[in-house]
Amino acid sequence: MEFEARGITKCDGLASKADAIVARDLIYEIAAEHSLHQSTGWQRSQSRFGIPKPFRAAINALNHADHFPNLVSEELVKVAEGLLGEPVRPLAPGQQILFTLPEAVSWSVPNDVWHVDVPRLGDLGPSGVQMFTFLDDVQPKGGGTLVLAGSHRLMNNSHHLRSKELKRLLGREKYFQSLFDANRKPITHLEDTAGSVDDVDLEVVELTGQIGDVYFMDLRMLHTPAPNSAQTPRVMLTCRLPRTAVAAKLLDQGIS
Repeated sequence: MEFEARGITKCDGLASKADAIVARDLIYEIAAEHSLHQSTGWQRSQSRFGIPKPFRAAINALNHADHFPNLVSEELVKVAEGLLGEPVRPLAPGQQILFTLPEAVSWSVPNDVWHVDVPRLGDLGPSGVQMFTFLDDVQPKGGGTLVLAGSHRLMNNSHHLRSKELKRLLGREKYFQSLFDANRKPITHLEDTAGSVDDVDLEVVELTGQIGDVYFMDLRMLHTPAPNSAQTPRVMLTCRLPRTAVAAKLLDQGIS
């Protein structure tokens, strides 16, 4: 099973395209109000994180607006539960907008900001699933999140591990020493990220797709924001869906 082996699977056109279009258009209206989009095209950022704070605040507020579509549908939740074989529940704050402006940079796989959103839970098993829903088409090298397929199968027999400690321990392995090396040669082709650790196959996957497509990712997966060398922004929604059996434990640890 792809999800069990690689930790990620894609479902084409699973989300409501009509709702995705409504959500996208609302975001683009706010972008125009903040002069990020004009007749000449989109403003370009100087970094992966170059989103003006007022715009970020405006789209964060949009997440909770009554007129903004809820794309975490019952159908999508059931797919997540089917992948895990257990009930899940959305983790606060629920669905969140992911927005990346085009950048004035070339595209390569980052060495930094690799992380997990929730800690390894040791003998409690998988934490849950994270959904990524496309609100507009995202082409290769267009800012789609980069995910290290297979990484959910590493370091699961240890004690409770937060992201920083997990990375420190993984950094003992030659594969991760190379991936995290700030002085390494830029990686511009994803096939060059293929490798293995302890017989676990690893490879960086770029989340690309069309409006309405949905990725389901194991919450234990390492991932990182990516550069956007396209002419248009990356616009997606994400939502974390921990297993109901571990959701309370995550909240006790301040994960929300």
